[in-house]
Amino acid sequence: MDAKRRKVDKLLSDKWNIERKIENIQSECKHENKVLKQIKENGFELRWVCDDCTLPLGWPSEAERDEFLK
Repeated sequence: MDAKRRKVDKLLSDKWNIERKIENIQSECKHENKVLKQIKENGFELRWVCDDCTLPLGWPSEAERDEFLK
């Protein structure tokens, strides 16, 4: 295995470990502070997001969306 491949494998391993840590933080969060944010998920979407752990929580109602877009 060449040096580039080892670097890529190490970075992919680090990425996997970071994603697991984020998942753990988000699963333990009580999601008490939610805010409307435009996030990139299958394009850009307006979503309710936990302000503490950044987990998308749900979609706003039409009235909430209209108020946000004013």
